[in-house]
Amino acid sequence: NSCVTFSLLFGIAVLVISCPCALGLATPTAVMVGTGVGATHGILIKGGEQLQAASEIQSIIFDKTGTLTKGEPVVSDYIRITDMPEKYDKVKNLTDEELLWLLACLERNSEHPLATAVVNHCVENMTEIYSKLNPLVDPTDFVALTGKGVSGTIKSFNASIGNRKYSRERADDEFSDEIQEALVKMEAKGKTAVLAVIDGVVAAVIGISDAIREDSLPSIRYLREKKNVEVWLVTGDNSRTAAAVAENLGLPKEYVIAEALPSSKLEKVKSLQAEGKVVAMVGDGINDSPALAQADVGIAIGSMEIAAEAADMVLVKGDVSDVCSAIDLARTIFLRIRLNYLWALLYNCLGIPIAAGVFYPVVQMRLPPTVAAVAMALSSISVVLSSLALKLYKPPDILSHRS
Repeated sequence: NSCVTFSLLFGIAVLVISCPCALGLATPTAVMVGTGVGATHGILIKGGEQLQAASEIQSIIFDKTGTLTKGEPVVSDYIRITDMPEKYDKVKNLTDEELLWLLACLERNSEHPLATAVVNHCVENMTEIYSKLNPLVDPTDFVALTGKGVSGTIKSFNASIGNRKYSRERADDEFSDEIQEALVKMEAKGKTAVLAVIDGVVAAVIGISDAIREDSLPSIRYLREKKNVEVWLVTGDNSRTAAAVAENLGLPKEYVIAEALPSSKLEKVKSLQAEGKVVAMVGDGINDSPALAQADVGIAIGSMEIAAEAADMVLVKGDVSDVCSAIDLARTIFLRIRLNYLWALLYNCLGIPIAAGVFYPVVQMRLPPTVAAVAMALSSISVVLSSLALKLYKPPDILSHRS
């Protein structure tokens, strides 16, 4: 019956029902549930800040080897060059097995996956007797130039294996028509062509193929068409090989960067960021680490330690389609966060006036503090349940975008 008590009850009801718990729970619950859902699908997300950046991605840069391709390169073409001037008779007179042995010795010290393919090819094509009598040795003066090739000295032979530009620097003369024709044929098929230069003359042209992953094409199509994301391809291959690969992936030529060094990936990330875009970088190797660290969202394919350390997301299964799932999940989580905030805000905007007695003059009833407490708890519970609904998330069916 006291006016003070009457007013105090309204005040208590307002304080109880206006508790900001629902607003405080809106983000952390959604992030916690969402990152857990990502983990169950093989997508490891390092934090909420990276998750928010992933939901806003506008441009994405893909490394080629081991990312869009299977990362299992094999030698598909091996052409021995015998048409050379007399001054190179020492090289010309090498037997096929002697040349293969030289190449295997040189490439065995390189960590590049293409080098492994060359070594495997050489070893497989040497006879068992020759391999036993001539075990592989380490070259002297070995030098590996990232994005170019390797060189070294083996039994008085000065040998190198590398791309077209690097091999042209190592060779004494211009490439012959036979060499040019071999290069063009391999590159037109999307193969990586490397040349073996021995004592200043090209001794062999080697074509290395790395099959494109089954989910690469539909994933790129999904990102471009469904998510409106700008997709770039960065590769160390020359422009002809890069164009062939881009065609297989459905990418316009203007979105392909060929003959790229590891620094080129970093520069491309910076240039897109300078345009005000939110940029993601997808890679799998140590060469991608600087670009992964620079990008707004670094996405590591597979679990290579250095790349995973530099990245913001790690795709454990190593599938390109998981890039699409990661972006879709990030956008779904932040849509849920917005819905949580909207619900909590509307709930309080409606509950506070009722608790304050806005309808009391009409209905002659007030909201008891105990009922306000229940209503406050229900607002928090409803936000938590909304976040838990993320557990029903299903990744997009990427392979349905194959055609």
